[in-house]
Amino acid sequence: MTYDAVSAYTVLFGDGESPATVSVHGSAEEAWSALDVLVRGRSRRWRARAVTVDEDRVTELAESWRRGDPERRYWQVAPHRLRVTVPAIGARPVPRPA
Repeated sequence: MTYDAVSAYTVLFGDGESPATVSVHGSAEEAWSALDVLVRGRSRRWRARAVTVDEDRVTELAESWRRGDPERRYWQVAPHRLRVTVPAIGARPVPRPA
């Protein structure tokens, strides 16, 4: 077995009214896009969504939403490096020279 590391990003989002949303994504862009969708879904002011995801703009929107009820609303995008085992499929032992 060999080891490799993969990147993963989690999005945590909650408002105290319903269970927290936790999702896992394979890229930062996917994670920020997911947060963008969550924030826009809970806010009446921001319905139009940009074609590309701007991390700073999403952060601004999420913080504006959180300030509406800072005691109960929260969000987080967190990066992770996960160590995974990779099986050696079809690998043959290398013969030693005689």
